[in-house]
Amino acid sequence: MPARHRVAIVCSHPIQYLAPWFVALAAEPSLELTVLYGSLSGQVDAAQDRDFGRSVRWDVDLLSGYRYIELTSHSLWPGLDRFLGMASLDVFRLLRRERFDAVVILGWNYALYPLALLAARAAGLPVILRGDTVRYADSDEQESDVEGLSRGRLVAKTWLLRRYLGWCAAALAVSSGNRRLLRHYGVPDDRIFCAPYAVDSNRYCLTKFSISDLRRKIRRQLGVPDDTPLLLFCGKFSPVKAPSLLLGAYARLRATGTKAALVLCGDGALRGALEAQVERERIADAHFLGFRNQSELPGLYAAADVLVVPSEREAFAMVVPEAMHAGLPVIASDRVGCVEDLVSENRTGLIFPSGEESALVRCLQTLCSEPGGAETRKRLGAAAKQRMQTWTYRETTRGLIASLDAVCPQKDR
Repeated sequence: MPARHRVAIVCSHPIQYLAPWFVALAAEPSLELTVLYGSLSGQVDAAQDRDFGRSVRWDVDLLSGYRYIELTSHSLWPGLDRFLGMASLDVFRLLRRERFDAVVILGWNYALYPLALLAARAAGLPVILRGDTVRYADSDEQESDVEGLSRGRLVAKTWLLRRYLGWCAAALAVSSGNRRLLRHYGVPDDRIFCAPYAVDSNRYCLTKFSISDLRRKIRRQLGVPDDTPLLLFCGKFSPVKAPSLLLGAYARLRATGTKAALVLCGDGALRGALEAQVERERIADAHFLGFRNQSELPGLYAAADVLVVPSEREAFAMVVPEAMHAGLPVIASDRVGCVEDLVSENRTGLIFPSGEESALVRCLQTLCSEPGGAETRKRLGAAAKQRMQTWTYRETTRGLIASLDAVCPQKDR
């Protein structure tokens, strides 16, 4: 039978969390998928990542298993770190020529997306929006990108986004906070479809033998005994990710005599200051691994006992579902966007108020102190893994198909 929907997804560049979903969509009998990339940076060529402070080229294949087209760049200042760095007029020609049924755009952070919205409207195609920005339940403001804006600029941005989303036929909600934001900008409930921001679970759900082997190997390299609780930070060393808060809390934990080790995986502007703090304060068993590529992450999760995400604010934090698929409990701040959906207090992890070091120390003590810490980690980790059984590409695909069924004209089967 012919595909029910021919859909184009307009995407800035190959993204490690989305490409496996595109592969799953390409295998879906009811869909015919084409991804329109603004750039192949990060896969074919290394891309400069401002927060990591280095060029990044992912070491996993992000382009096989689905049809894609690379758009011609018409940006005067190409780059992934600026709104005007990603733009192409090719979308007008392609959306007229390819005879799609609908177009999915992934937000509004690049000029490519409003151009695609205009091109789709010109071609008479319905547009489905998917983004990950959130609005916190206890806040009058949306996620952190409005911080520092004047009242006038905030009003102007709100006006623009209400009209931008008003031109979309539907939207995919990747989290509860994201759904709240879509409602805030006027998207009706019957046009919002649940499509959770999932990861490739096959990469992180390892066999017990693989986990044991990787855990033993990596801990031996770090010099961390198997019975020592290993805390993992995995991300960019930038102020918003708050690695300094975690290091301070870890130092206080160790000062109480609690046995633990800390691995900080990543890079960025704060790395030098953090390393200097470890040296100056003689903080024991704190290990800096530097940047680690995608293929190395499953091994780090296998070696660790707890993932800690201390961010001051974060739209989602993809390391959380990765670690939970691997069976790790999570300690996260209440300003991490996915916490509302994935981290249940004392069930799949622990939550602390953003920026409160003492509260973070108490969470670390709960999972590291003996007796009881090991059993608590085991219980939370098992529940975390179970929670992820309904947060997969299967549910994401189901949400997309439901949105397509709602906005696309019915075709003869």
